[in-house]
Amino acid sequence: MAEAILHETTRRSRFWLYTPFILLLLVAIAWSVAWFVIRGRAADALDGWLAQEAQRGRQWACADRTITGYPFRIEIVCGTLQLKQGAVTASFGRTEAVAQVYQPRLVIAEIEGPLRVTDGKVTVQGQWDLMQASIHAAPNGLQRLSAAATAPKFTVTGLLPQEIVTSGQRLELHLRPNPSRAAEKAYDAALSVAQANIPMLDQLIGGSEPTDLNADVTVTQTAGFQGRPLAEELERWRKAGGTLDILMLSGAKGPRRIEAKGQLQLDEQHRPAGQLNLAASGLDGLIGNITGNRAGGALLGALFGQNPRAQGNNAKPQLTPLPPLNLNNGFLAMGPFVIPNVKLQPLY
Repeated sequence: MAEAILHETTRRSRFWLYTPFILLLLVAIAWSVAWFVIRGRAADALDGWLAQEAQRGRQWACADRTITGYPFRIEIVCGTLQLKQGAVTASFGRTEAVAQVYQPRLVIAEIEGPLRVTDGKVTVQGQWDLMQASIHAAPNGLQRLSAAATAPKFTVTGLLPQEIVTSGQRLELHLRPNPSRAAEKAYDAALSVAQANIPMLDQLIGGSEPTDLNADVTVTQTAGFQGRPLAEELERWRKAGGTLDILMLSGAKGPRRIEAKGQLQLDEQHRPAGQLNLAASGLDGLIGNITGNRAGGALLGALFGQNPRAQGNNAKPQLTPLPPLNLNNGFLAMGPFVIPNVKLQPLY
């Protein structure tokens, strides 16, 4: 009798010994089944989104698509990613998008080059060492988009008679709908480029030093992009009353610095129009170049070139506030002075 009781006690103790492992195995099996269900739903949701995009005129193509990421992530990999909307086509290299199963509205992506975007007339080609992006989605659409690239290099053809080439050390872009200006269909954008090499800028203002650029802007009337050529999209934006609100635009190139704030739009002749408030230092060569060193440019050049002594050995030179820069009827005017030898041409 005693031996039977001892045997039963031993069997029960062994049962509780193995119970945690059995429960863990059951949880693992249940989670594996759940992950494959989530994977299937993700694939269906992606196919549904692609179908909706196609109905809106945006044709996406994800070559060699795979969906992995077990056990806690959903990873979608495209060998190449292509987009066609109207006359606009865009293509990227290998693209990998990752979302956690418990946070599906936050997507982290790594995008490889090369990039090629064209509307049949203007073409942008790009390459980089590493590009990463994050997309925060909300039930009603995009909440925030951020992208960062190291060692970016871009070439633009078809926009100007000459090819535009630029490269840099790092590029960052942040984009979001403006919550307080939803009625104006406004988006906020912040762009920064570190140590950019822009040969065209070197020729314009002199010096071969790299340039640091920063821009914080708000663009209104952004809705309505249909993949038309750039000229047609700009015309749609102009007719809708779109504006470019420059909250801060700054550039630093060696001893040369400039900051600008203001608002721009397009006039009926498709030329930039508006007003900018400027502060600058060391840019006297810029005025000399654009005026051809003609009479009248000397005074403006002196204003741009003023460079009060900075306080402290490592302090940046102080900027000199300038009279407002007005863009009106194709002319540039600094306060009451029209800048000679400058005529703004239509953008399209």
